Amino acid sequence: MGQTTVTQQEGQVTVKQRHTFQTTCTYQTSNFDALHWYQQRTGQAPQRISYQAAAGPKRNGRLTTLLNTTGKYS
Repeated sequence: MGQTTVTQQEGQVTVKQRHTFQTTCTYQTSNFDALHWYQQRTGQAPQRISYQAAAGPKRNGRLTTLLNTTGKYS
């Protein structure tokens, strides 16, 4: 099993309800199988909000993710 590093440039982000938020994460891994997105609300444990194993866009309710496995970003 390989080591995976994911970097989000903004670090911690606060978003008001019903507002739009966009971020880009880059990743480095020797063995890619999927990318998991988590949301952590203040005082709560992280909660997985998306799972994406295939390249391209994915929509899950109001959340849209785009996984680029060639450029290694989402």
